[in-house]
Amino acid sequence: MDWSLDVINAYCKEHFPNDVACELVEGKGRIMIAQRDVQQGDVLFVEPPLHIVAEDPHNDAFVAVRQLCMCNPDDFDYEPLWYWTALCSLTKEQVKAGPRMGSLPTVSLEQQRRLLCLYHEPVDRVSVAVTRIVKVLGLKVAPLAVEELLQAWILNCFEHSDDPPGYSAYFASSFANHSCSPNAIWAEGDDGAHVVRAREPVAKGDEVTISYLEEQVLLQSADARKKVLRDTKLFECTCPRCAAKTADEGESIGVDMCRGYICKACGECQVFHPLKRMGKGKGKGKTKGTALVGVSCAACGAAADCNESERLLSAETQLQAKLDKLDEQVAERGYKVMEQDRVQSLLKLVANGKAGPVGPQHWLADRLWEHLQEWYDQEGRREDARQMLRLRAAYQRRGDPR
Repeated sequence: MDWSLDVINAYCKEHFPNDVACELVEGKGRIMIAQRDVQQGDVLFVEPPLHIVAEDPHNDAFVAVRQLCMCNPDDFDYEPLWYWTALCSLTKEQVKAGPRMGSLPTVSLEQQRRLLCLYHEPVDRVSVAVTRIVKVLGLKVAPLAVEELLQAWILNCFEHSDDPPGYSAYFASSFANHSCSPNAIWAEGDDGAHVVRAREPVAKGDEVTISYLEEQVLLQSADARKKVLRDTKLFECTCPRCAAKTADEGESIGVDMCRGYICKACGECQVFHPLKRMGKGKGKGKTKGTALVGVSCAACGAAADCNESERLLSAETQLQAKLDKLDEQVAERGYKVMEQDRVQSLLKLVANGKAGPVGPQHWLADRLWEHLQEWYDQEGRREDARQMLRLRAAYQRRGDPR
């Protein structure tokens, strides 16, 4: 459903006149533009929820959806709540026959039209999961309508509650583009309102951007952040922290400040992974182990050769594998899985001010320090825990200097 900008901006004027407006920009689509100067910390706009949906374990219809997900994992790609959001976004006319068990709350036609106005790819096929849900619940609605609502929710919802888990959807707020270094932040206010504040001074005419990622994900590398957005929101992030600029000579420039390594020549953490692999053809054809070849240290100017690139990236791969394993074990057994020998083995890969080729300006180093901070606290080693906090704070300041 393609609504004109006039309709969207009429909504903006009704709910927050003179604050923001929607514009259509080539290559970006619909975006939100500030209509006044806003100082850091001040409210840009406040929007009531378009719709809120939460799990309903006492509703037989939700229980049936959850059971289908549990018994058919190969056919059901999403958690039960995702399917439930779509089912709870049908109109009274669409569910007039009612589900075979339980009940379905409904929305107005206007609410549904606004939900379908939010970004999603054209839907021309119905998944096996949606077909089965509609059949099991005995609904007379066209499965394609449920599928389209499902996609609109997946790509545009915000987290609303943890107990029970719930999602919220907003109309105008959903047109604010993502950035890994946004100029605005959002929080949920009274009655589920979406409160958007300026993270930095925003001038009239500036695009308003927010983050679609959780705070901890924003601390990860550009590649890691982009993968999450590709997997969950189906787009490639081109924000300043993720996309390289193009120099006059056509070479891609820009580095990932969340992925730094120790320079072998001077010992400083001033070798940063390029946002786009350097070399002929803008990096095409380079293997993973050679991604740092030709990258110069910002401190001494020494360039990494093939051997050095392979050494640094190999250490990074080892550290990530060890941290992935540690994450799993801590989730299962807590920090009793930690011991001094294991800590030293991890620290050998991390430049924590003493040794190690990775970091300290590296997202994996920050990930390790988060674990160590918790472990040191439990061991009663308060000063060591404080040092981990200091290292994390320094990393986060440089990772996104804005």
